[in-house]
Amino acid sequence: MLILYNPPSSSERKPVLPMSLLALGALLEEKHDYLIIDGNLEPDPLKSIDQAIRETGADVLAVTVMPGPQLSHAIPQCRRLKEHHPNLTIIWGGYFPTQHYDICLRAEYVDYVITGHGEHVLRNLLDALKMGEKPETIPGVAYRSSGSESVNFTGTGPIPHPDQLPDFPYHRIDTMRYRRRTFLGNRTLSHHSSYGCPFLCNFCAVVNLVNGRWLAQSAERTASTTRYLVDRFGADAIEFHDNNFFVSEERTAEFADRICDLGISWWGESRIDTLLKYSDPTWKLIRKSGLKMTF
Repeated sequence: MLILYNPPSSSERKPVLPMSLLALGALLEEKHDYLIIDGNLEPDPLKSIDQAIRETGADVLAVTVMPGPQLSHAIPQCRRLKEHHPNLTIIWGGYFPTQHYDICLRAEYVDYVITGHGEHVLRNLLDALKMGEKPETIPGVAYRSSGSESVNFTGTGPIPHPDQLPDFPYHRIDTMRYRRRTFLGNRTLSHHSSYGCPFLCNFCAVVNLVNGRWLAQSAERTASTTRYLVDRFGADAIEFHDNNFFVSEERTAEFADRICDLGISWWGESRIDTLLKYSDPTWKLIRKSGLKMTF
């Protein structure tokens, strides 16, 4: 049994869909038994994880770690869990471990670090651990050598194309609990439809993850997911957490055209210089589809 854990991501524990864990879980379905614990919803995440380990016999904990609140929670929680469950294998992934895998592995409570995009890497690592094999041939893994403090790093893992990944397993979470009031609407949900960004801004951690690559779901699939969130969960607004949603004007225009009938509001991030190149017909279409602008 595997536990996928999302530490609290903000001081107010804003309930945003744990899309990184849903992406991981999508590739684990029918291959590895798992459950998702979201620290943004749990009043005492440490207690919830500890109870889940005792009740299910979970022997692996995979934690997504961003700098800031998630890191400040993950450190003491994983340290305590390792003390209580010394045989628990703890895997860290996400932005902070990707940038600082060697530092993370100085902590005795971190057994493995997954660098970069972890969907395929985590599944391959779990397969190797199950077979009692070392992950030395799995790109995207860092770990300590047996009996020493030296770190082995297998190199950067592949960037999966989001259009070739399964849909999120929404049945693994209580999606209705993530509907929240925003400036967009009263029942806002989230989606992540692309990986990366074609720009090489020196302040951005995304550059080290993708090195200027941008891979996106088709407009048709992105619109289909949006429609599903509206029809199945009653969403009246969608936030897109892509690093740069608006890279392709053609994709944006097709997506907008496909959702015009939904009557929702939506929002995503972009660069001003990209949007300034959009044509007037595209702007009319995306405004008609419900796009809300913020600066």
